[in-house]
Amino acid sequence: MTGEPVYTDEIRSARRTSRRPASRTIARFGLMVGLPGASILAATAGPATVAAAGSKHLHHDGHTSTASRTESPLVAMRRILEEEAASTTTTTAPAPPPPPTPTTLPSPPIAAVAAAPTPRTAPAPAPAAPRPAPPKPAPPTPSPPPAAPTVGIVPPANPAASLPPSPQFESICLADGAMSALCVASTLQATDSARAAEGIGPMTLPGDYATLTPAEQLFVLTDIERVDRGLPPAVGLVSEFNQDAQAAAQANTDPSPGAVPPGVGILRWASNWGENAGALGSNYGWMYDDGPGSGNVACGSGGGGCWGHRDNILGFDAAQLGGATLVMGAGEAAPPAASPWMSDTELFAVITGNPAYYVYTWAQAVTAGAR
Repeated sequence: MTGEPVYTDEIRSARRTSRRPASRTIARFGLMVGLPGASILAATAGPATVAAAGSKHLHHDGHTSTASRTESPLVAMRRILEEEAASTTTTTAPAPPPPPTPTTLPSPPIAAVAAAPTPRTAPAPAPAAPRPAPPKPAPPTPSPPPAAPTVGIVPPANPAASLPPSPQFESICLADGAMSALCVASTLQATDSARAAEGIGPMTLPGDYATLTPAEQLFVLTDIERVDRGLPPAVGLVSEFNQDAQAAAQANTDPSPGAVPPGVGILRWASNWGENAGALGSNYGWMYDDGPGSGNVACGSGGGGCWGHRDNILGFDAAQLGGATLVMGAGEAAPPAASPWMSDTELFAVITGNPAYYVYTWAQAVTAGAR
């Protein structure tokens, strides 16, 4: 609805007052007819009538004219009335005054209002140019995400006792081969059972696990154990550290870093060596059967070497790493001294700088389905 006025035909003009009716004047004269006597007539008709009724007319030459015939009062009265009536009936009534000019203008026709052009309004002033926005402040440097809460048993805590594998996968793997489907299945079953005792779910291997090299398999198994407990993974396998690990596996001993990648500094390092039925078997022995009464030669009768292999795998949490990087090297060999088992080694290094090349990374394993 707009704010324009709406015109209608309901506005009325001013009404003029009626003039006095003539019948009242005639009634006034009719009231005087029945009154006798010249005195009353004179009072009503005025001095001219009295003179006509009985006065004498004198001539201007000084002569006295003869007396005119004297009319009776009744005759004079009748004549006067006749003259008055004649003059009254022939008198034209004055024209009524013209109607006053209306004080309110009549409303225009609706069609005219609708056709009337819309009044122009002054154009709105152009808006002022907006002020340039102040430059946005640089986003704050994101802080590193907090470390994920750990689950299971992590250093410095260790399991209360070693868990002999169930099922006994060593005999199965010796009979069928370290990479046979039956060996892998039985070793995984024993591993998942030991993990369940710590409240950790089954291990999920990458889909291409069977095609990975033994060094890559050892790396993937280590990172799965770490990540499933809320620890940061090792970033990848470094070629130089792989060479050190492989040489130690062939020598049937623990590796140590020898060749260091250019631009890399080593802050700390640790290593493992073991004889078992391939990478899955060695991982089980280091993680779940490394305490007193196990095959850990450093543990003996409960000395300080118990659970040392497990501590190396699960060591170097986020707080210990700080801004440094955890990388690995690994190797496997079949020296005569280890027969019928395989000799497996792992080398852990906390480094500064970035290696020029990674042989294999955790990101690749995740892409293939590891978790």
